[in-house]
Amino acid sequence: MDADELVRDHGRAVAGVLRELLGDDLVAAYLIGSGALGGASAAQSDVDVVAVCAAPLPGQTEAALVARLGELAMTWPLRGLEFVLYSRAAVADPARVPRWELNLTVGPRMDHHQSRDPAADPPHWFVLDLDILRGHGRALAGPPPAEVVGPLPRRRVLEAVRDSLLWHGAHEPNLSQSVLNACRGWRFTEEGVWSSKRDAGAWARPRTGDPALIDTALAIRSGDPADPLDPARVRAFSRRVLERVQRELGP
Repeated sequence: MDADELVRDHGRAVAGVLRELLGDDLVAAYLIGSGALGGASAAQSDVDVVAVCAAPLPGQTEAALVARLGELAMTWPLRGLEFVLYSRAAVADPARVPRWELNLTVGPRMDHHQSRDPAADPPHWFVLDLDILRGHGRALAGPPPAEVVGPLPRRRVLEAVRDSLLWHGAHEPNLSQSVLNACRGWRFTEEGVWSSKRDAGAWARPRTGDPALIDTALAIRSGDPADPLDPARVRAFSRRVLERVQRELGP
């Protein structure tokens, strides 16, 4: 089973847990990230699932959900699970700071994180995820995502792209992730298109003055660590993409 199918298979397992514990309160569940856009990497990918419930969950149901998903994700060969739960009302008209009910990351190669407070986590990730979900989410349960998730203004999405670039520059230790995240944000800025990190790297390669940087980042993502990335070149590339996003945003 290749990495893309592995991500989809684990996504289906998450949907099974959601159906069992939420029953009729489960409105929908979707794969996003590489599960929707393709280009999964056995070395670096996780399973990104967004679920929508009819209303906020009772505390005991949420606790059971966290426990079951944690047990499931810890058995995977991938990095783990990134899971976000929203109410139906919260995604129908997404707020500037998206109002999720639960944000959970757990897995054998991920730091465990669990939060119920949208103000506690950087909002740009959730803006980007919802925009990708609306256009590209792979349904595991429920209707197509555009029937559940309302549109986000382009400017708000571009602001989230900008903030993701700044976040990577300050916090991301994996330089290949920073390069390919910048490629994906650059392509969205130019074309309004979301693509996998692999495809975004291929798009950016002939458009940058440093194609070897993209080649190295793609090789590392595929599991080849032979050529480490130069932090100064990564910063220079990310800065150029950030400047392009800032020009698009304007004053």
